Parts: sequence; structure tokens; C-alpha cells
Amino acid sequence: MKINISRLWQWPIEVIKVLRRELWLSTHDQGVTILFFVLCLTYPLIYSLVYNVEEARDIPVVVVDDCRSQQSRELVRDLDATAQVSVIDYAANMGDARNLMNQKLCYGILYIPNDYSRNLGRGENADVSLYCDMGVLMRYKQMLIGLNSVVKHLTLKTIGEKVAPLTYQTGGIINSKEVAIGNTSKGIASSILLCILVMVLQQSMLLGVGMLRGGNRERRIRNGGIDPMGMGYGISATVIGKALCYWMLYTVITVYVLYLVPMFFSFPQNGHLLDILALALPFLLACAFFAQVLQVFVNDRESTFMTFVFTSVIFLFLTGISWPRYAMSPFWTAIGNMLPCTWMSEAYILLQSDGARLGQVQHQFVMLWVLAVAYFALACCVERFLLRPRYRRMGVYEKEQPGSLLAEEYRRNATDVAASHILQGGQDK
Repeated sequence: MKINISRLWQWPIEVIKVLRRELWLSTHDQGVTILFFVLCLTYPLIYSLVYNVEEARDIPVVVVDDCRSQQSRELVRDLDATAQVSVIDYAANMGDARNLMNQKLCYGILYIPNDYSRNLGRGENADVSLYCDMGVLMRYKQMLIGLNSVVKHLTLKTIGEKVAPLTYQTGGIINSKEVAIGNTSKGIASSILLCILVMVLQQSMLLGVGMLRGGNRERRIRNGGIDPMGMGYGISATVIGKALCYWMLYTVITVYVLYLVPMFFSFPQNGHLLDILALALPFLLACAFFAQVLQVFVNDRESTFMTFVFTSVIFLFLTGISWPRYAMSPFWTAIGNMLPCTWMSEAYILLQSDGARLGQVQHQFVMLWVLAVAYFALACCVERFLLRPRYRRMGVYEKEQPGSLLAEEYRRNATDVAASHILQGGQDK
């Protein structure tokens, strides 16, 4: 088999030229610059500031005590002593308590039934009810944690008092102590922001690449089906050159988003920078190829937002941030496995929260490389069989009827008069 040596030397030159052209477009297009740089610089800060209060403390709660016994008063005192809840008042009945909640004077109602102490004395289940304002889930979570801790403590104390005469022991028979390992602050920001930071990187790249694709098509419309910035190089050289451009731009951004932002806001930061960068290499390449696959759905710059923005919430849920992935159906698990952010989020959280090293997230690291290779092959197919035939058809249509591309663009924007003038001018020529 004869190997064309000149072609082997020409391929890396083509890659470098495509990379240089894509760098110029990315830094000179205002919309792309905003998506690539401004969005990545500001969104992590905005999200971090919104969730900067890791835990809600001293949430006002009103008590409706129909028992009015020593045991019920002890329950209320212990609940008020927790860091999560502050008992601000007693209400005579549920109607008065509901009025206080409607006025936003409290966000929870603790109801103690009249048989509470009697059931405790008999050794039966004693029930209490907590009604919460679900407007902010953080408050609901904290009120529930505070009540559960108090109920658990009183249960162990009651059991210990009954068992002590038989076993000659005093105090609680079970001592429990909660030790937070990864998320030491036990806050919502430290648990979800790490995943959101990864999502910001992926979605900003998808939006930026989509806008570059829209700009490419608009230039072809204005120039008779030809892109003045196009080079017409080989499929693989074009795909790899673009991906290397995005990887170069995002490497610095990744250090800021995944390493410096957690440092600014005291999020878990047990991972090493070199391990994070090693994970970012296949992640960014997979995102770059993934974006080049999805760009086939973009026809203009504006449609980028309609195509990709709504996927952010879907992709975020598929990472397992709100529902564990093992509990998802096989279909949604498979969809999540095809997203670079899923594997990067898992590995990044293990690095930052649990102090894992790169060798301990080997599975996620390998899956990111698998996605990078798979999306590279798909991106080449999209470029070869979908995008370039479209470009050739645009050139053919423009030759057959000059001005047809621009006229069609005017029609899409509901300016039929301008379209008719363009077509009439082409027919006169």
C-alpha cells in the first residue's frame, strides 16, 4: 500500500489552520465571546452567591399543643433548642396557626395531639404532625431535620429509662454521633453547586458552538452559499481543529470554574488541580465533539437558545443531582450515560467532596474518553453527510435563482416585500 507522505504532512497543517480560524471567530464574535467567557465567568458567581447561605437556621415555627403536658412542653423546648427551628409562639388552634403562616410570620406548624403523653406512658406510638410551607425546600428540609433529631433523642431517652431498671444502666442505651465526611457544612450549596459548575461548562460550549454554526450559515446566505471564512479542508481536520480550539479556550476557564470558584466560596475542595485538569481533558473534548454533533439542529444564531437552553434542566436532573441514577428507569439511565456532564459530575464530586484521586475515579475517566471517541465519529459523520451536502445545495440554489437564499431568510422573518424585491432583481438580471 502506497502512503502519500505529502498528505500526512498536510493534515496537521490543516488542523492548525482550522484551529486558528476558529480562534479568530470565537474571539471576534460578540455573541460567542459572551457565551464562552462572560457566561462562564459570571454564572458560577451568581449561583454561588444565591446559595451562599448553606443552611437555613432558626426557622420560625408555631406550636398547637392540645396535650399541654410535661412531655409535650419538653418536646417543644428541645425543638426550640435546635439550630434549625425557632418556636416563636403557641396558637390556640390550627386555624390561628394557619393565619400566622398565611401572613408569613411562620413557615411551619407543629401539632401535638391530646393523646401524646398518654400514648408515651403506655409505651405506644405517639404521633406529632409538622405542617411546612413548601415555598422554599431548604426551609422544609431544615424543619424536618430538627424535628427528627428531637424525636430520635426523646425516643432513645424513653427507651433507656424503661430498660435501665432491668439492665442496671442509666442514660441512653444507644449513643449516636453524626460526622459529615464530604459535605462538612451539610449545606445545599456544597451538595449541588459542584454539579452545576460542571453543567455551566458543558452548556456554555453547546451554546457557543451552536452560535458559530448559525454565523456560518448567515455568512453563506449573504454571500451566495459561500462562507468567506470557510477553508474546505478534510472532515477529520475540520472536526479536530475546532475541538482543539474549544479545548484550548476552556482549559483556562475550567481552572477558574472548577478550582478557583469553590475556593472563593469555601465549597468542598479536597481535589488536586492536576487531577481536575486530567479529568477536564476528555470532558472538554467530549463536549466539543458533542456540540459539533448537535449543531446540525441549528439554522441560525437565535435558534441556538431555543434548541439548547431548555436541555440544561433535563441534563442536570439526569446527572442524579435530585434523584439517584440507580433509581432511574433504564431508558433515562442510558440517556444520562451519553452525557459528558454525567460522568464528569460524578468524578468531580468524588474528587472535591471525598478527596478521591484520579485512580479512584478510573471508571468515570474511561467513560469520558469513550464518549469523546464516539462523539468524534458522530461529528465526522454529521460534517460529511449532513452539513456539507447542505452547503452544496445552498450553492446550487443560489446559482439557479440568484438571491433566493436571502429572500428565503426574509420570508422567515416575515418581510415578504423585501423578499419579492430581491427575487425580482435576480430575475431581471
